[in-house]
Amino acid sequence: MCLINGGDANVTTEGHVGDWPLSLPMIDIHTIGAGGGSIARFVNGALMVGPMSAGAMPGPVCYGRGGTEPTVTDAHLVLGHLTPRLLNGEMTLDVTAAAKAIEECIAKPLGLTVEDAASGIIDIANNNMMGAIREVSVVRGYDPADFALVPFGGAGPLHSGFLTRLLGMKAACYRVWGCSPPI
Repeated sequence: MCLINGGDANVTTEGHVGDWPLSLPMIDIHTIGAGGGSIARFVNGALMVGPMSAGAMPGPVCYGRGGTEPTVTDAHLVLGHLTPRLLNGEMTLDVTAAAKAIEECIAKPLGLTVEDAASGIIDIANNNMMGAIREVSVVRGYDPADFALVPFGGAGPLHSGFLTRLLGMKAACYRVWGCSPPI
């Protein structure tokens, strides 16, 4: 996450690369592990999402490339936020495999339906992203409602509608680029 104010990105001299502090001027970017490959898991009685990621290879369970742990992408697919056929039909996502992974790893241990478990995965991912937005805005004296959210990446646009509503932000995507309004 990066706050752009008046066309300029905030700059810091207190950045980090991993655990290593850097005292060089750099764009003030707050990174979090919350993308489509973020793994959902049941840990000590709680549902956790990220920062561990399935990455692109093997990727989410629904990719059919050997991923075994449910991800944010799997949850989106099970909830119907993604179509099972992508890239002009070149890639088919496996809804059944995604649902089975969510059922075995999340729903059964928590006593939930697959749909409720998938919704929980999305809610936690959204709250993780919302926390990052607050870190670059509210913590630094800015009101998120004064800014537009410009999502990017594979999963960013899937979450932008939820995030803009949660934070009272403007949604830049459909106003600037002619995309569909957020869900």
